[in-house]
Amino acid sequence: MDTLIAFYPTLKTLWVVWFFLLFLGMLALVLRPSKRRHYEAQADIPLRDDLPPRDIRA
Repeated sequence: MDTLIAFYPTLKTLWVVWFFLLFLGMLALVLRPSKRRHYEAQADIPLRDDLPPRDIRA
């Protein structure tokens, strides 16, 4: 138990570094120029009016 307490500051720092690297990786995946059209199409979904009306009697 004493060794775990001794490593606590190091583990706390490594957790922050791991989280930061994970965040940067997610940003890199989302902000790739090749995916721009895909995300723009996804952003337009709520604004589309071309969906046919649903029949609620069924």
